[in-house]
Amino acid sequence: MKTLASYYFLFYLAMSVLMPYTSLYFSERGYSSTTVGLILSLWALVSIVAQPIMGMINDRINNPRKILMICAITAPVLGMGFQFVDGMIGIIVLSIFFAWFQSSAGPIGDSMAVEIASKKGYSFGSIRLWGALSYAIGTFATGIIYNKFGYNNIFIYYLIICATVCIVIMFFPGAKVTRSKISIYGQMGAVIRNKPFMIFVVTSMLMMMSASINMNFLPLYFKEMGFNKSWIGSAFAIAALIEVPMFWVATKLSRKIGRYQLLCVAAAIYGVQYFAMFIFSNVTLTLVVQLLNGIAYAFVAGTAVEVVQSYATKGTNATLQTIYAAVTAGLGGIIGNTLGGIIIDRMGGQFLYLILFCLCIASSLLFMVNRHHQHHQQSISG
Repeated sequence: MKTLASYYFLFYLAMSVLMPYTSLYFSERGYSSTTVGLILSLWALVSIVAQPIMGMINDRINNPRKILMICAITAPVLGMGFQFVDGMIGIIVLSIFFAWFQSSAGPIGDSMAVEIASKKGYSFGSIRLWGALSYAIGTFATGIIYNKFGYNNIFIYYLIICATVCIVIMFFPGAKVTRSKISIYGQMGAVIRNKPFMIFVVTSMLMMMSASINMNFLPLYFKEMGFNKSWIGSAFAIAALIEVPMFWVATKLSRKIGRYQLLCVAAAIYGVQYFAMFIFSNVTLTLVVQLLNGIAYAFVAGTAVEVVQSYATKGTNATLQTIYAAVTAGLGGIIGNTLGGIIIDRMGGQFLYLILFCLCIASSLLFMVNRHHQHHQQSISG
């Protein structure tokens, strides 16, 4: 558990110095919001292909340590290329390879952690909260540092922290390589035939698409509204800091009210945050409602991984986790980042948050309907 906690702490510390600031990084280099959205959408497009393939490979060779090490080394090395490439062709080529390895590490690590946690008798949230803590620390510190020194070196910081992630991965227990009797096509077919899982994934995509848009375009929202950009890091830190106790609360609530009900509540909380940012244009209120963002994310991150794991059959755990990530963050990111950049350019940041509010309310209602349908099906089968 200590090794997994250390991994999550360092992995999300690396994420905190990079992902919240990529939109500003490209914006400061002179790209329009629409172009930035298209670049981030390309990252999401690559993840749709990369995550399921890497997940199926992991399920076949049963060695997540090896795959995580490859991702932890390759992604930051490729990311350094953005420091030296200016043309769009170079950015596109780098984006394809960078996003392939960067996007695959998270769901594979989650599939390993949730499986170990279930066997050892403790919750996934008790491990994941260390990532929330480091993300809070990282975003707060980098918000101050980047505001003072600029955003040009974000990939250098990412590389340095990823080096420490590699050290921790070396302490993971090695897994004996075993071949699955099911082919990769067979694995994919089993997933597609799992209708309850696919319905859950599509419903989750609406909610996670809004969260992805908020993370990527919140810095541009600050820029458009004329807020002091030094507060951007604090906004992400506030959300991440409240996640730490909320992961523990999510575990208790999930057992008390049910996983689907908790996800319904999370989507509604996201909606309240986005509606407040649509109605008001005040930096203090914007910072305060980031608490809602952190609460909702903790409810989702700890619960959704366990829901996905409950749908998994033997040899499909990492496959389902990576497909869930590919559709919610990948496909949702493509649609969201593309539309997000266009909406900001044409209608403004505040209108974008009205769209996010509608997405979350729709997701909350669908979670309620899905839970009712699932309960009905269980009653019939019983």
